[in-house]
Amino acid sequence: MKKYFLFFLILVALACNQEEKSTSPSYGEVFFSNNEFNALWANLSKFSEAASPLELKWEFLGMDSFPGIDRKLPENLKGEPVELPHRLSNANHSFWYKTKVRLEPGFLNVHADDGAQLWVNGKRARRSPLGEFFEISQTGELELVVRVVNNAMAGGLRGLYWMGQTEFLDWKDRVAQAQDSLLSLRKNELFLGEKEEGLDSYPILFSSPVLILGTDGSYYLRWICEKPGVAILDFGKGNEVVVESNDGVFTYELTEPSIFFTLKQEDSNFGDFIFQIPQEKESLKLAVWGDSQGGWDTFLNFSQAIANEGVDYSIGLGDLVNDGSEEWAYERFLETASNMNTIQIPVPGNHDYDGYYEDLFPKALKSKIFRENELTYGVNYVGPMALMRVDPNTFFPVSLPEGSEQFNWFQSVINSAEWKEKPWKIIALHQPPYSQGWPGYQGEQSIRDLLEPYFDQGLIDVVMAGHTHDYERLSQEFSGNKVQFFIFGGAGGGLEPKGEDSPEPKMDELIKEHHVGVLNLNSTELKLSVMGKNGEILDSYSLSKSQ
Repeated sequence: MKKYFLFFLILVALACNQEEKSTSPSYGEVFFSNNEFNALWANLSKFSEAASPLELKWEFLGMDSFPGIDRKLPENLKGEPVELPHRLSNANHSFWYKTKVRLEPGFLNVHADDGAQLWVNGKRARRSPLGEFFEISQTGELELVVRVVNNAMAGGLRGLYWMGQTEFLDWKDRVAQAQDSLLSLRKNELFLGEKEEGLDSYPILFSSPVLILGTDGSYYLRWICEKPGVAILDFGKGNEVVVESNDGVFTYELTEPSIFFTLKQEDSNFGDFIFQIPQEKESLKLAVWGDSQGGWDTFLNFSQAIANEGVDYSIGLGDLVNDGSEEWAYERFLETASNMNTIQIPVPGNHDYDGYYEDLFPKALKSKIFRENELTYGVNYVGPMALMRVDPNTFFPVSLPEGSEQFNWFQSVINSAEWKEKPWKIIALHQPPYSQGWPGYQGEQSIRDLLEPYFDQGLIDVVMAGHTHDYERLSQEFSGNKVQFFIFGGAGGGLEPKGEDSPEPKMDELIKEHHVGVLNLNSTELKLSVMGKNGEILDSYSLSKSQ
């Protein structure tokens, strides 16, 4: 309990030093508006913070690149001793490990890049619905085999954390109590009205409303509140809309080009909000970034800088968070992104799938960023741009296998008249076809195989990606058709090591600094400015094309 008492003291200190700002009538700020507080809150629910690390003797059994997320346990596995953490630079591989341990019933967390599957005494153990850990019901000496599923450039087994059944239940109770206390403290700190006992009837926003362009071309507002239930959008003159949620994740589908409303829930008045869809026009201004990946302070700075640019849309090229199954990560992402004051176009990355390598269904991403039953890939036709969002993370290894639903969709879109008619045909995805900045990584062969036939046909003008944590630019010609490649992988995550690159391909520009891109498009010209953390221009580039 000393740890939680310390959190309370730090929170009180933050409250004393925090500059007050009025963002709503009921509360001075949204719950996840302060990054120092956010870190305290998030650490409460981290299993690895409370569990005990297991010191075990491990064997590395080898690796393979066989496709498919659902695998049988290979037979007669023998390997060599290794110490953890163990890490290898082999993207799109399975790494196999074995150990023996004596345990009582409890819960086991496997810390690995990107994800892990577990076999106990030869039988597959499934991820617990309670979180990113496995429930162990057997007792005595157990043989554990771990398959690390690596979609990143490097991965491997980092460690195991253990918590007994009784300790686990006690920990869950302590977390719930501590979160209730922190929630109460935070609400009292931010409440703008007269003192209300408990503030139970005054729910607080976890994240502000954000306007998102869906993969189906429709627009929707997304916000997350402390409580589920009923929210009211008051448009004035007695015109109100009720929005219901069973889990605190609220969605309002936009059917009009602009709206102004007051948002309310129970006794809370969250204030006035204005959202507008850009009118159809011949020019666009876009913010482009990737791999915010839990670098919250850097990402917040860029979000505020993007707001000053007045862009029409913001394209997030994946790894929106560092761990897709981390509790509260997407609430923090939405609140940080709301500072951009523009429409978000999210693209999934491999870290957005973390914790979901049982079936590659990223539950948190799907429920908090996308809508129910919405695909994580799609095409949007906006002004002079046809933008195709591709999600190869739905397969292992990263790819769009021939005959899959997404592959068939991809072919139908790229060969359609609507796609061909747009002046700028842009592919947005997380993993790049070409990359130099990570030593030993040259980009994804599967993405090159997918896209190159269409480069030769002049059906793709620009490919935008993240994944490599730097800025990269490359121009190439395919059968006389010029294709431009960009990597915008520096919105918050740790940067690639300077002075260490792959020998091939040779990029036209490679800058290992945090950055975002600002693209201006019209029917005949593309202009790019790349901004660093302090607003400095790291790169400028323009590209013209004939009608």
